[in-house]
Amino acid sequence: MTIAMDNVSFSLPRAGITLRGKRSPAAGGMPTLCLHGLLDNCASFEPLAQLLAGVDLVAIDLPGHGLSDPVPSLTCHYFDYAATVLELAQILGWERFQLIGHSLGGALSSLVAGIHPDKVDRLVLIDAIGPLSAGPTDAVSGLARYLDTYLRGEEHPVYRSRIQAVKARVQLADIVLETAEALVERDLREVPGGYSWRHDVRLNRGLTATFHEDQVLAFLRNITAPTLLVKAERTALREAFYPQRIGSVPKLREITLPGGHHLHMENPGPVADVIGAFLATG
Repeated sequence: MTIAMDNVSFSLPRAGITLRGKRSPAAGGMPTLCLHGLLDNCASFEPLAQLLAGVDLVAIDLPGHGLSDPVPSLTCHYFDYAATVLELAQILGWERFQLIGHSLGGALSSLVAGIHPDKVDRLVLIDAIGPLSAGPTDAVSGLARYLDTYLRGEEHPVYRSRIQAVKARVQLADIVLETAEALVERDLREVPGGYSWRHDVRLNRGLTATFHEDQVLAFLRNITAPTLLVKAERTALREAFYPQRIGSVPKLREITLPGGHHLHMENPGPVADVIGAFLATG
């Protein structure tokens, strides 16, 4: 039986924005916040929500994604996102909570758990650990490219049909057609001439890497929550620095499961099994 998630919205007065998303009907227990990947939205967690019965899951559209308001910053930095996550927890009255993050959401979850280890009870990272990093020269050139793009005022492409937009989303990442269709539902809007994206156009180039790797490791070493890293067989964690990152988190357990970067959508059964067992031990 399919369990329908409830539509929710949360006003963040400090950030001056509203976040929208979905919440499972389960009540009680440790609240669990789900953070999706770049250019995705809260729909990416619906397959898991169907299989994690009894878990109080809140999946939000991050700022600039899905139906949430734009990023409350000119530069779309990781700290802007971390601040909104912490304000959301404060608004909801969560003194402690669990985090499940995929891709960008995993990077943010790592930061939040390192910034406030006292608030995060359990941490689940899906094919992600820590934000992107850059050396000093790359950080300067990356920021310059971002600001050039910002000042040009780029616009989204317009697609003649929904299926054309879905196929474009498939080509953007290692995902299957069904996954793209689920994600596109909250990210597509009708415009003159066809369809275009809702998400903040600045995010098309990703978040600019300004952290040095030593800074990332400092956040990861400060995580005290028991941590589960679920890696995909076709993982996106290919850079040489990832083994050291994984070794830096004090209480981390790593498991690899079949699938690509969006394995929690395309292979939700095994992913839900290991996450459910991990959360149940808390």
